[in-house]
Amino acid sequence: MTMASGKHRPQWMKVSTVTLMMGIASALAWELAKLAGSKHPFLAPVSVILCTKSTFRKSLQFSYYRLLGTMLGVYVTAWAVRFMPLNGWSLGLLIVAVGFISLLFGRKEVLVRETALSVALVISLQKESGVYAFDRIRDTFIGVAVALIIQYVIYRPKKSEIAGS
Repeated sequence: MTMASGKHRPQWMKVSTVTLMMGIASALAWELAKLAGSKHPFLAPVSVILCTKSTFRKSLQFSYYRLLGTMLGVYVTAWAVRFMPLNGWSLGLLIVAVGFISLLFGRKEVLVRETALSVALVISLQKESGVYAFDRIRDTFIGVAVALIIQYVIYRPKKSEIAGS
């Protein structure tokens, strides 16, 4: 039996493994984000927590949408906020616009949610810090990478799981 299959392990053990992975990976991601110069290092562990799933394949799939949605939401919002007032209506309009743009990259609800999340956070925090958008992209990459590496090391998935077969 390998950890990747987990078919014969009790539920508490599966959840404990995911909890352990999230804790280790979150601490590592926070410190790496700080080393990279982030003023918002909490963003890296947020990606770790969101991307750590019960299987490596699920983590890989979610991580893809997390990265794509973050980049799309951040880039479009960082450009648009220069021309829009900061209020609820502009937020709503931008979420709808970016949500529809994200459909061009895949008709997945998770992608629309990730872009909307980036819109809401960037439109609110970019003007305050000036570096939030950049930190969000860099720290998302750090968190996703750490989550996948830690999960790969712990679970050692089979090649078929990585390929999606």
